[in-house]
Amino acid sequence: PAQPLRLAVRIGTDSYLLDMTAAGEIVAAPAVAPVPWTRPWFRGLANVRGRLIGVIDLPQLTGRAALAPEQAQQLLVFGPALKVNAGMLITRAFGLRNTHELEDLGAAAAGGAPWERHRFRDLDGTVLTELDLPALVASEAFGSIGI
Repeated sequence: PAQPLRLAVRIGTDSYLLDMTAAGEIVAAPAVAPVPWTRPWFRGLANVRGRLIGVIDLPQLTGRAALAPEQAQQLLVFGPALKVNAGMLITRAFGLRNTHELEDLGAAAAGGAPWERHRFRDLDGTVLTELDLPALVASEAFGSIGI
């Protein structure tokens, strides 16, 4: 069975759960060099320990407002299992959650992004949406950075 432990992160005002095997490291938000002729949600390229990482703004990718500078505090670099040099801006990581200890709210809302899988509520009442990072990087939207 799947490992129930997930990394909890806040992106803007929303909270998410990420599979630990898909998430790589989290670093302070680096300087990002814009890339011409790309979609607005592709913020550009950043140097993380000598690797060029494509930086995405997940809310903007899903059709919501872009993260404000104060909300883009950290970069979650995708893990090697995803086979892409990319990462997404996050506001902050706030620990680990065991999905077996959360209230199951069922599938994510219909019409939501295909990489938003399941919703949970923790003991504090925070609603967390489980993100399927392999589905995100395999999506047509993620692969279409050019305009």
